[in-house]
Amino acid sequence: MIFRRLGVAAAFGALVCSALPACSATANVSDVWMSLDEDGARRRNVFFTDSTAVTCVAEVGIGRKDVTIEMLIRQIRGAEIGTDEFLPMDAVVAAIDLRPEITKDKPALVTLTMLPSSLDEEGRLKEDQEAPFHPGSYVCEVMLDGKIEGKAAFNIDYPECPTKVIQPGTPCLGFYTLNRECPASGATGQPDPTCTCEAKGWKC
Repeated sequence: MIFRRLGVAAAFGALVCSALPACSATANVSDVWMSLDEDGARRRNVFFTDSTAVTCVAEVGIGRKDVTIEMLIRQIRGAEIGTDEFLPMDAVVAAIDLRPEITKDKPALVTLTMLPSSLDEEGRLKEDQEAPFHPGSYVCEVMLDGKIEGKAAFNIDYPECPTKVIQPGTPCLGFYTLNRECPASGATGQPDPTCTCEAKGWKC
């Protein structure tokens, strides 16, 4: 099983402090969610193997200088590439460790972004937008000074079928299960003829 190399991005603004007296000396995580974008606009808890990115977004407030924020994405269920037999697992597939600036009067977002990857000629992982994400169940954990303060669970699933016309021979294994049959004209096109996902690509 190959775990994807991950792209990481972090962005900070500032977060409105509550009226608590200790606000200036504390830190908090007010929300954690998953999104297709680093600005957190398109919230999701289900992604697909052909997604271009998967981003965990945490809204935080920082009232002291010595705070450490850790974010990690843990895969808790997965399948071998091209199969739909999912098994329990526990593997950290992305992580970031940050020391943020003190926030003041606007929301602060910290993000961790996963990007798909593949193996290069020397067997090393490289970012590859043409590669599939690994299907399974995941959870993003956000920690302040080593203590988990927020989580967001999500799944990466196989899509039903390609949305557009299938080109014979194009890669499909990993994006879809082996022997997956789909309309050649796309998921919402005419049902016949069909194409089948084989190890070497779509056979139509």
